[in-house]
Amino acid sequence: MKKLLIILSVLALLPLSTRAENALNLYGIIDIGVQYLSTRQGVAGVSDSQQFFGIANGVQSGSRFGMRGFHDFGGGIESFFILENGFNSGNGAAAQGGRMFGRQATLSVRDNKIGQIDIGRQVNLATNYFLPIDPFSEGFGQANIGASFGSTNTVRYSNMLLFQTQPADGFTVGLGYSFATEMTGLYLGNAGCSVATCQATNAGYQFQAGNNLRAVTLGAKYIRGPLLLAAGYDQLQGPENLPGGAPKPNPTAWVVGGLYNFEVVKVSVAYGQSRNGVWAGQPAGSGAATGGIISDTTLGAGAAFVPGYGSNSYFLGLATPNELTSMLASIQVLQPAGSTLLSMDTAAQMIYSVGYIYNMTRRSNLYAYASYANNYAMVKSAQSAVVGIGLRHQF
Repeated sequence: MKKLLIILSVLALLPLSTRAENALNLYGIIDIGVQYLSTRQGVAGVSDSQQFFGIANGVQSGSRFGMRGFHDFGGGIESFFILENGFNSGNGAAAQGGRMFGRQATLSVRDNKIGQIDIGRQVNLATNYFLPIDPFSEGFGQANIGASFGSTNTVRYSNMLLFQTQPADGFTVGLGYSFATEMTGLYLGNAGCSVATCQATNAGYQFQAGNNLRAVTLGAKYIRGPLLLAAGYDQLQGPENLPGGAPKPNPTAWVVGGLYNFEVVKVSVAYGQSRNGVWAGQPAGSGAATGGIISDTTLGAGAAFVPGYGSNSYFLGLATPNELTSMLASIQVLQPAGSTLLSMDTAAQMIYSVGYIYNMTRRSNLYAYASYANNYAMVKSAQSAVVGIGLRHQF
């Protein structure tokens, strides 16, 4: 911290012409509130329920602290970095498994004519390009689009090389490859594995490349006036040193969607499919304590490999664009397709969500939200209802 303060002091004393070529910004978000959550699930004819009332952390946006650095080489070439830490604003603990910069850690080079290369830990392209399509901006827990489209659920890949370019005005395409996602994996009926033998296997970075859980991410977006169109595709590649070899087939997920701003209201839609697995499940509720009775779609792992398991997803969102206040609403559907996890009874997940944001200043806002889910995580009879209020401050 002392070294960082010295650097900032030196930058402040540099001439304006020098400072224009280099920049260092500190930023962050603190998001905290109070919520009530009720869940219910029936198993073998017996109904079980839970209630939670208390502090909720990072509901609208995950609490974070970050640094951005920039350097201009001239000739339309520049480099920059982002180091972003996530934390629990309720107890001060580090998020993302205790990583110092678990939200993002990238070094990038951009050429105004060719494109941009990002290297390090970062979100996949589906998460990036569908952020503005979701009226809840991929926040608010089960209200966000990631509850039904797993590949948009703020999926972070470590050790990723990502290239993005703009071949035409308003059109962006990207391709990324993670040499080791460092996500935990769950392998069911795949490569000789069961839940007991191959859960959370090879979560780190293995010396032999084939023993890592790897990923490919593709994406495209088009923006023209009030119209935004986006598409994303992800594929996971499992480690080879599992019993029976690498799991096959590889899980895939694709999603297409769009948004149109009618000035009085923004309307967004999306459709997607996942096959032979699922990405980063979203727990019921929003920012609550752990230990809920309803499991997320990967049973706690970052990704699940399950041959024949799949889903179809549908999304409709509405938002009223206003500088002072915003009303948010969405309906999500997640339909099972093919086999199921653990042979449990399944049904189509339905999530209905509404939200309200009041901007007190440019940096601080109040929010309120409510969301109800039936057949949560496609588990028949599982229900989750949550309401809450909170405060978000950006600095």
